[in-house]
Amino acid sequence: MQTEEIRILERNELISAVIDKHERLIAEYQAEYDALSTTSTALDTEIEDLKKRISENEEKTGVFDEKKHHSGYEAEEELKKLDLKPMDVEKIGAGITALNSDKTSDTAEERKAVYDALRSDINNAEGGDKSALLAKIDAAYQAYTEEHSLKETVTADKETLQQKQGEVTENKRADWLSKRIESHKESLEYWKGMK
Repeated sequence: MQTEEIRILERNELISAVIDKHERLIAEYQAEYDALSTTSTALDTEIEDLKKRISENEEKTGVFDEKKHHSGYEAEEELKKLDLKPMDVEKIGAGITALNSDKTSDTAEERKAVYDALRSDINNAEGGDKSALLAKIDAAYQAYTEEHSLKETVTADKETLQQKQGEVTENKRADWLSKRIESHKESLEYWKGMK
């Protein structure tokens, strides 16, 4: 077994070694803290932007929903003006109701199929100029597609927001680093005063 010689440091050497250690740790922690702070600031900005976009898109969703219902109501009024067979009126009326439904379980493909079937039913019905009715149906469907697209965007943005908020929670190391930096600065000042 090899024994190493133990050297006892002089007071000034010991103080210098302690000062060097605190300066090194302050530099290391400060570099990591600065990197985290930049990331944290960017993350905070991204979160605020997401919240704003979600709010705006939710508002627009409501506008398109209202437009969809209004166009559906106008389509029903146009249907009443036409001289169609009662069976056609009933079928088209049910199609308008289905097109303007607030069911959230419908997929975009299912709603498109309702729209296509409704247009086909209107075109196949005998009697009168149906162009105004078709225009209202088109407007209702267009409002639905805009609303549906915005709802998908809002859902995706909410998932991203939740993920980003989780990243902020995980980013607590910056707080710890800040406290450690302050602690080492206080110790450094103390040891410099002892020199």
